[in-house]
Amino acid sequence: MSSPLQVTIVRAGKEIGTYDLAEVLRLLGAGTLKPTDYYWHEGMRVWELLSKLDTSEGLRLPAESEVKRQSKQELGCGGCGLLIFLFFGIYSVIIYVNRPRQGGGGDMSEPGAYCCCAISILGLCFFIFRKALSK
Repeated sequence: MSSPLQVTIVRAGKEIGTYDLAEVLRLLGAGTLKPTDYYWHEGMRVWELLSKLDTSEGLRLPAESEVKRQSKQELGCGGCGLLIFLFFGIYSVIIYVNRPRQGGGGDMSEPGAYCCCAISILGLCFFIFRKALSK
């Protein structure tokens, strides 16, 4: 996770301190910091009045490695459920379509198709369940 935005505060040419954004907002609300103080943080070219501080400046995009890790976790084993759904779903259709038209009494292809269909539906349920948990 990225570290909080560090904001440096200056009053009358003297540095008061460096705080994270949440602390700056708290100190500003408490009256310890004044709207006429100046602030600066990494990425700024010039110092600005604290009264112009935009609280959305503290929102940072996660690091690239964190985004990759999150995307891998989202697919996780839920992706297995989707693969099970697709594999057994297609396989059950193939079995059902290629079954003998006039059963001779000992044909097991139709129950096999139903079994694969049930496994396919379980895979889909697992996929949906994992997606719901990841939110």
